Amino acid sequence: RARRWLPGDAGRILDIGCAFGYGSVAVAAGGPPGCVAVGVERDPEHLERGRRLYPWLTILQADATSLPIPDGCADAVLLLDILEHLGEPELAVAEAHRVLRPGGVVIVSVPHRGPQHRLDSLNVYRALRARRPSWPPLEPATESAGGVHRHFTVGELRRLLAPGFEVDRVQGSGLGLQELVYLAGLLARIPRRAERVGRFALVLHLLVYLLDDLVQWGPLGYHLAVRGVR
Repeated sequence: RARRWLPGDAGRILDIGCAFGYGSVAVAAGGPPGCVAVGVERDPEHLERGRRLYPWLTILQADATSLPIPDGCADAVLLLDILEHLGEPELAVAEAHRVLRPGGVVIVSVPHRGPQHRLDSLNVYRALRARRPSWPPLEPATESAGGVHRHFTVGELRRLLAPGFEVDRVQGSGLGLQELVYLAGLLARIPRRAERVGRFALVLHLLVYLLDDLVQWGPLGYHLAVRGVR
């Protein structure tokens, strides 16, 4: 979806919170001709893995709320599944606005606070672990500021972008089925002998996520994506 929503003249793309860069590589490969994607990631483990897997990809170690990038140098900024982890997402949006040229676009995806938001695997696991402290903690890269994996309504996301962006596309998709698979993977880590099962569940989670996201559910969708023009 991010590739489809990129303008035809988006030559310089910033993928904020790129993990180990798989999305940055995919966007660059399928984006406008000649485009270059640069990833930004704060987690050291993701950063090291990305540089090992994709040595040709530039990945900067930085936080979404403080980018080491000059003003107005990007044609597009991607904030895919990032804002829900931040305590002050408006700071990341302000940074995206700063580094974008006039007319540039920001593409945002977040979990939607719709009928299925209680399926959120991270929030369910965190609530269960509060009663069972011996369970393994979540990985640092998946932790959210304030302890809650946040969901947004369309109105909340529009207001978040409103100071500097005009929203021109909104799309809701998926039913959140991958959350059940991901929760199973988290629970499978508890008995050490089930570690392989947990790894398999995480791979299955990605497959289900991709398939689930293909279904357009509008206001009922678990995933919410918007595009804003600076």
